[in-house]
Amino acid sequence: MAENVVRINLGDEFDESLRAALRTVLAALGATNVDYSWGVGGSQELEVMTVCLNGHVLMVESETYIGLTVEGPEMVVRGLAEKVKQYLGRE
Repeated sequence: MAENVVRINLGDEFDESLRAALRTVLAALGATNVDYSWGVGGSQELEVMTVCLNGHVLMVESETYIGLTVEGPEMVVRGLAEKVKQYLGRE
């Protein structure tokens, strides 16, 4: 059975504490970096990181005016988002 894929916006792309929390939580959970890219087009900046977490592929995107998002299997992404909130004390 295929897993339901979701994309969750964690917050603003310029929130450095949020970005640091996401990196810390991913590292603590044993995520490994698969791919990374960065680019600028006009006023838009896009940073994309693909990671593997417990055998699941997640895409983390930081895009101007869109925010910091995580996409992947629903249960994994929702669990990760909750852990980031807990880390930041934003429950």
